[in-house]
Amino acid sequence: MATVGTKGQVVIPHQLRKELGIGPKTKLAIFSREGKLVVVKVEAPAVEDGLKDLFREIDDRYKSKKRPTESEILREIQAYRMERRSAKGA
Repeated sequence: MATVGTKGQVVIPHQLRKELGIGPKTKLAIFSREGKLVVVKVEAPAVEDGLKDLFREIDDRYKSKKRPTESEILREIQAYRMERRSAKGA
């Protein structure tokens, strides 16, 4: 059982936090479904792995060309993220 505080905050009981591995900085998705509040722990993939792949792909693509500008790099990052999301069905 939990109570909503004056600031709209809810304390997740210790046992549930422990069971689900919820600690400080854990991301939670919160939404309603059929009149119920649903809270889901969000598992984010390791950023460094994706960045290594992305930078390797950028390096391969630009080997014989001039170095990309900052805006080109940002576009590549966005395109890569979109591609990864669609591959995972997100």
